[in-house]
This record gives sequence, structure tokens and C-alpha cells, in this order.
Amino acid sequence: MPRQKHHRDRVYQEIGEPGPGALAVGYVRYSSELQNETSIVTQKRLIQEFLNKKGWKLARWYEEPEQSAKYDSIEERPVFAQLLHEAGTRFQVVVCAFSNRWARSMEAGYASLSRLRRLRVWWATADERWDIDRVQQDGFDVAFAVDMQMNASYVRQLSKRTIAGKEDRALAGYHNGNVMFGYRPPEYPKAPDGAPSTWRPPRTPACPDPVTFPALVRIGELAAQGWSDRAIANALEGYGYVSKTARFGERLLTKDTIAAIRRSWFPREFAPGGGYGTVDAPSGEFVEGKHQAAWPYELWQRMVEVKIGQYHRPTKDAQKQPREFSRIIVCAACRRPLRAKGGGSKSLAYYVDTSLERKLPCATSGNLSVRSSLVMMQFGDILRSIELPETWREEIAVRCHREQHGDDTDAQRIHKRRAEIAAEQDRLIAVFTKGYLDESDFDERMGRLRTELFALPIPETRDAEKLTQKAISAGETLAHMADYWYEALPEERRDMVWSLLTIEGLIYDLERFAIIGLKPREGVLPVLALGLEATGMWEQRDGMLWLRDDYWPLKRDETYPSRPPSLTPAQQERAIALIRQGLSLRKVADLFETSYEVIRRVVARHGIPLQRSERKLTAEQLEQAYALLRADVPFRQVAQQFGIHAESLRRLALRDGVTLRARGEKQTPTQRKLTEEQQQAVCDLVRSGVSMRQAAKQFGMSRQALQRLLKGQDH
Repeated sequence: MPRQKHHRDRVYQEIGEPGPGALAVGYVRYSSELQNETSIVTQKRLIQEFLNKKGWKLARWYEEPEQSAKYDSIEERPVFAQLLHEAGTRFQVVVCAFSNRWARSMEAGYASLSRLRRLRVWWATADERWDIDRVQQDGFDVAFAVDMQMNASYVRQLSKRTIAGKEDRALAGYHNGNVMFGYRPPEYPKAPDGAPSTWRPPRTPACPDPVTFPALVRIGELAAQGWSDRAIANALEGYGYVSKTARFGERLLTKDTIAAIRRSWFPREFAPGGGYGTVDAPSGEFVEGKHQAAWPYELWQRMVEVKIGQYHRPTKDAQKQPREFSRIIVCAACRRPLRAKGGGSKSLAYYVDTSLERKLPCATSGNLSVRSSLVMMQFGDILRSIELPETWREEIAVRCHREQHGDDTDAQRIHKRRAEIAAEQDRLIAVFTKGYLDESDFDERMGRLRTELFALPIPETRDAEKLTQKAISAGETLAHMADYWYEALPEERRDMVWSLLTIEGLIYDLERFAIIGLKPREGVLPVLALGLEATGMWEQRDGMLWLRDDYWPLKRDETYPSRPPSLTPAQQERAIALIRQGLSLRKVADLFETSYEVIRRVVARHGIPLQRSERKLTAEQLEQAYALLRADVPFRQVAQQFGIHAESLRRLALRDGVTLRARGEKQTPTQRKLTEEQQQAVCDLVRSGVSMRQAAKQFGMSRQALQRLLKGQDH
């Protein structure tokens, strides 16, 4: 039988429906928590009946509850993106109940089917209306486009109706979304006996939660007193309050959640003395709500004034400055992305682990950071250490070919085990049919076999020629990239990093200040692994490059102090009173167990002039110091002799009007050390034939100073 050729570049490609026994997965989804979960049960039943009809074996379910298919970006649907990532390696068939369960966005629908077609994975709907070959046949392609357009139109119409419904609820004074922290959803009455199917409970406002409402009131009071969001979160930390949002789910109170709560209009009193909160309508109009307000009108007005005074708008330089490793660098302990901070005209840029700040677990302290310039230098060193042999193109071709076909031993083992599992499944079916096995045992054994079958990888078929071309192109670029790395602009370095690594593809150990892992893109991995082999420091595992344990630097021994605590308004007033009484900033900082910089910022915010504290010198000491300065002795040397700071001595000399020679007219150290007769004598020795080294040693001076002295006399 002739071998079937696959032309991957052809526009029209037929996949062909797999025969019985193919490994399939089911994708089920419902859009929001307002829909019934039985929707997924119904979808599973339809898919299972379709699989039984085709004779395909179910490997697993991809369930995506409370997730909308309206998004154009596949990455915004995590389970859907995982299915596409694992397609072709773990299964050959994907089945969903209806086309609108697959995607309601035309962009996402066509992009996902195109990806499955390249991987030669069969896609079909359980209603048997569509499959991956039918959607590109003449006539059916137009019908499928109309079907997808109707799905997208349904989402648009649903969005319009939802906005109109929320506007209607808001104008009536009721909450129009999820109930925020401090409140709980209303308890609607049950339908009366004999009520029609169109009966709906009356609208009811949200009511205060007896557990979290006092905390909401306290948040407003502390914010009005000038407390920072972080300080408020720390003050409420011991009570175990939890906020719940649609985006992040349940999490402890952090500075981010406190900031979101503080910006909300819902707990603010609409009118002075009214007692009712505020509802923000989708149109932007503010309406008096029917729920109890947590923050009186005067209180939240003070909150706004305080926060306006504390707000510092970022500079334009900080807003526009690109981050080379943003969304790329992750913590090696918790694998969470590091947040870029700083980087303006007056501050350094850092990558910071925010696990502690967000109250998330991390094996380290959760608040470590690394300077961005250090990461840039370390990544540049990795690029410079890449050494490709002269025959690197041939070696890359061999590696790509080997990676495509894989290890023959493992492939034979996988095929053998698959055949054994298929034979065992057939045997169990025969035993169950004859009545020797009850249904519960049959389901249990078949479930174990399906789980093992799903765990066995399916050899991924990739075009070795295309992979080789990508790797060779990346190798030719790497050499120029290493030379240009330090001269490139930040925007150019960012583009370089994104062309080499995937998202979250740089693993950084914050305890060792070292890059310990890299996850290159598919076409970059072969050439990068080959180039780093010469160093002997890196090894390839699981599609990544890892720094060998022998080359890991030691963990830093020193313990860095945590962020100094901010002062409450009452503490700030007490600190200002002590400073006005003459206490130094450092002593005040020690008294309140905070940093010098915190006290300095408080003083600067209140505009308090500070008196410079120079160490007092006696009149005799001042005359001695001024005499040395007039003799051209440097400020630093004189200040060190009298135990004061050089800047303090400079201000004292300026205050007393001490006249000093200009910098070019001052005597050199040699001229101050030797008299004119000694200078002439040492020059005569050199001219008489004595070596410069011996003459300089005899007069206790350096050879370079003697050379300068001779040049000065010659001129």
C-alpha cells in the first residue's frame, strides 16, 4: 500500500474521520454561574451517545464552567487553551455538543479549528451538524460562517439586553452585579403555591453582612485617617476576612483588595443624612440605592481628600519605559510572575515577588526582589556564552530529525502497551456481555484502563524540515544578538527576549540571584541547547534548559529587613512634635521603630525646616583647620583629622569667609611635602644620573610624582 503524503502548506486539507477505537475527549461548557449546571450534564450525555455510536473511546472531559466563549483570544479561556495545547499528543478526536459550546467568536472558532487541522485532529459536534472537513466544503463553508455569525450575534444581543437590564436595576436603586465585600445577596422568597411559570420574586436590596460589614465600616474610617491600603490590610489581617470577586475568587484582604473596596461607590452615602448607599449605573449616572450605606457622606469625602493628597502621579519616563522581562521572569519557588516596579528618572527598576503582599503561599519570604539591570546583565552573559561549532547547521538538522521521530525503544513500548490495553478492553467487554462481570466492576476496570491509556502520549508528528529551518534561522540571529545586547535600546532588548523565550519562560531564583531555568520557543530550543553545551553548565529536560545543580550559587546568608511600617496620623503628629523640640530624625525613627527615610518624608510632607547639625569646633580648632585649608590640604583630609564631615567643614569655611586658592592653583601633595630646596635637590639627583626610582625612594615620594615635578620644572 503506498504511503499517504501530507502536504501541510496546502490551503485545502482533508483530515478524514478516524475509525472505531480512536481516543477522543469531550469539551463541555456553560457561560456563567447564572446558568444551571445540568447544562453540562446534558452536554456530556449527548457527547457520550455520539462517541458510542462512532465507537470512539473517551479519554477525559475538558470542563469549563462559568466561562464565556465570547472572547476573541484563546488564552482568556484557560481550559480551552489547554485542550488545544494537548491536541495531537494525547488524543485524536475532539467532540462538543453544539457549535455554540465551542466558540461564539468567529476569530476564536476559526483559529482553533485551523490549529486542530494542522495537528490532524478530528473535530465534530454531537448533533452531527458539523465536523472539521465539512466546514470547508463548498456550500457548507458558507453555512458554517452563517452559524458562527449567528453565535456571535447572539452574544452581542445578549450583551445589549444585559446592559439594559443592569441599567434598569441601577436606576431603581438595586445592585446590578455581584454583591461586594461587607454585604450579602438578598434572600428571595419562594414561589407561592399555584404561581405561574412567569412568576419572579420581587426586587430586594442587598443587606449588610453581620460578619464583614463592621470591617467595611472600619476600612472607611482608617482610610479617612490617612492610613495606607497596606496598613489597613495588615490591621485587619488577624480577623481572617475574605473577599470574593468573579475574577480572583476568594482571597484574603490585601492592599489591592482594600484599594478596590475603597474605590467602590456602593457603600458610600448618596446624600448627607440619607443613610442609603450609591449605585453606579452602566451609563455612568449615580443613583441613590436602597441598601444601607457603610460610609457616611462626610466620611467618604474625607477619604477622597486624603487620598488625593497622598497620590503621586508617575512620571512620563516611568510610564513609557519598557520592561525587558515583563511577563517572562517568574519566581523559581512559586512560579508566579515577578512584578516590575520603579524605573523612573529618580529610581531603579526592580522585579519584585508580590506573594507576601497578596497573601499567597511561597517557599521563600514572598517579598524578595532583584534589580532589573542585574537580570539584564546575567541574560546577556548567557547569550555571550553561546558557542556554536562550525558544523552547527548539520548538528541542528540531526537533532530536529531525532526529536521528530523520538526514541525507537520508547515508541515500541508505548505501541505495545496500547495494544495490550485495547486487548484487555475487548476481553472485559466480552466477559461483561456474557454476564460474568457486574456493571460496577466493569466500570471500575474500564475506568482504570482509560486513565492509563490517556496518560500514554501519542507521538507528535511535526515537520522536521520546518523545525530545522526555524532553528537555523534562530542560530544565525543569536550571534548578532549577543554582540548587540548591551548596545540595544530597552525596546529592542524586550523584542529579543520575546523572540527567544515563551511567556513565563525565565525561571529566576531570588534567594541566589541567578537564572536557573529557560523555556525557549520551539524553534530556538535546539540551537540554544547546542550553543550552551560547550559551557557544561546547562542541561535539557522536559523541553526546557536548566542550570546544573553544581553551578547554583549559594543562598544569600544575610537577612534583609522587611518594609518599615508606616506611621498612623497620630504617630506622625507625635513625631513632628519631637522634631520641633530638637530631637534628631534618626532618634525619632528609632523611637517609633521605623526607618530614617519614613520620618524624613513625613517632615518634608509637613514642610518643617530642618537645622543642619554640624559638630561644633572650638575657635582654636577652627583656626587650625582653616590654616590647613589655606595650605591647600584637601577638605576630606582636614575633616577626617578633626572628626567631622567634609561637607560640614566646607559650609563652615564658606560661612566664615575663608579665602582659598582655585583648584588649578593649589599645590600638589608633593609640593606640600617637600620644601623648594628639597624639590631642587631631588631634581638635581635625577639629572646627575641617579635613577628616578632611587631618588624618589630617598625623598619618600612616588616615581610618578617625581615625573610630574620634573615636567613642571622643565616648563
